[in-house]
Amino acid sequence: MKQLALVCLGGALGASMRYGIAVGMERFAPKFASAFPWATMIANFIGCFAIGIGIGLLGREGVKWGAELQLMLLVGVCGSLTTFSTFASQTIELSPGKALLNIGASLAGGLFLAWLGLVIVGGKTA
Repeated sequence: MKQLALVCLGGALGASMRYGIAVGMERFAPKFASAFPWATMIANFIGCFAIGIGIGLLGREGVKWGAELQLMLLVGVCGSLTTFSTFASQTIELSPGKALLNIGASLAGGLFLAWLGLVIVGGKTA
């Protein structure tokens, strides 16, 4: 039960962060926000970078994370900050050219940022 509560707490933090990014984009850059699903892409990029850092830290000698902290941060925060379902629903509403751009940029950017986070903390790559 404690583990579920920690995942829920992390999930609330990550979802709040994603919501804050979307609201901030709509408030401070409304034309930019309405032209392309930038807020979702930014949230996914932040989550990919964070999970790369988290996985990298888990693999380092001398760094001890408890299973509960891993659940809260990696499953809860990163899992709710990133959003594949919103990415999918927004992508199918775009014109074909913008949809392909969103797919390519999201995939390449997300993988690159996860790798970068891993490398920055000295994590092992294949």
